[in-house]
Amino acid sequence: MKLDCKIKIQDRQRTNGSSTLKAAKGVVGLAKSNNDEWVLVVRLFKDTNATQYKLRDNIQALLHRCINNGMATIQIKMPPHDVQLCEANVESLKTLLSSVRLASTGSNLPSSIKSISINAVEKLQRPALQLIVNQAIDYPTLKGFPSTLEKLIINAAHLRAPVDRRIFTLKNLHTLDLSDNNITELPSGIQMNHLHTLIIRSNQLKSFPNDIKCPMLKHLDLSQNQLEKFNVALLNISTLERLNLSSNKIKFIPRIILRVLPQLQVFNIASNLVRVIPNSIASGGTRLHTFHYDDNPLATEKMITCKRFNTTLLEIALRVVIKYRIPYDFKSIPRTLCLLLDEYETCAHCASACFIRFGEIIVPKQLSAIGVTVHVTAANQSFAVPVQERYCSIKCFNYGLRRAGMIQM
Repeated sequence: MKLDCKIKIQDRQRTNGSSTLKAAKGVVGLAKSNNDEWVLVVRLFKDTNATQYKLRDNIQALLHRCINNGMATIQIKMPPHDVQLCEANVESLKTLLSSVRLASTGSNLPSSIKSISINAVEKLQRPALQLIVNQAIDYPTLKGFPSTLEKLIINAAHLRAPVDRRIFTLKNLHTLDLSDNNITELPSGIQMNHLHTLIIRSNQLKSFPNDIKCPMLKHLDLSQNQLEKFNVALLNISTLERLNLSSNKIKFIPRIILRVLPQLQVFNIASNLVRVIPNSIASGGTRLHTFHYDDNPLATEKMITCKRFNTTLLEIALRVVIKYRIPYDFKSIPRTLCLLLDEYETCAHCASACFIRFGEIIVPKQLSAIGVTVHVTAANQSFAVPVQERYCSIKCFNYGLRRAGMIQM
């Protein structure tokens, strides 16, 4: 049997703790030597030759506390080496360690464990980690994609919907670039646990799948598409650090964007149809440091957009839930109330929650005052952005009007 993983060999006799080899991609397996004894074969793809370790009466310990994370260490007696394995398939790793334990005691291995050829191991080529397709003729329609791919770039290959689902089954993929194609929609049920960069620039996307699961995604580029609104799925990717939605048809930025995307550092909403910026972006206290908003039909005048202050019992109850952090779900209260609680905005003056009854004004603000770098391209465009501020009461509303130099109620 053999196992592909990352391997690091540590020499225990070295007092300074340095390794003879750095962690690198390789293969480890079991083979029978000329005298019919099991040996552990280790080969790093960057090396030509494989290293063999006798197993019988030569295993000091098997360290497997983190085996469910694909990590384990095989401690050899002679030479005194620690063979450290990581990023391995969990089930295969368990089988390997079980076989090593049996071989070290001279016991017979299960018939399912086959000896690998040492010569074949030494002839193995480094697995493909990157594939670039720049024209349709190069697309591997019949051949398929190597399962070891970590980076896949398919540009100008005339991809259309439905997109080849084989792309989204590549478990090791961390970068996926599908720019400059004709993709109108992505398949549902996408789950890529290692993906941290997804680029789908210059396509015809009109929506983003709501059930996408990419728990490591940090960079998402959906620029130059046909998106007309912020999809709920985008607000569920809490790990995002860079989000590019420029050159679409988006009209509104969700008020809760920085509350549900706390890691967001760079946000590009340039060349859309946005009229105002939510106060959450202008209030500071987040990790956002770069904001692109140029080439939008931004409002230019101060104005009052809403005055509803006859507070209801419902409004008071919802504010209490937020203030005292009372847990809630669809089983305990109606779905409509859950949605209201999820999408509340805070008062720009006292930070109380605002739901249905509030006052709202649009005033220009300089984002540089809170440490956010703004980018504009038009020479005559102001660095001040129209910010939509909400206030929970007449008292707070008058404070906002007074600060904006507007007539108070």
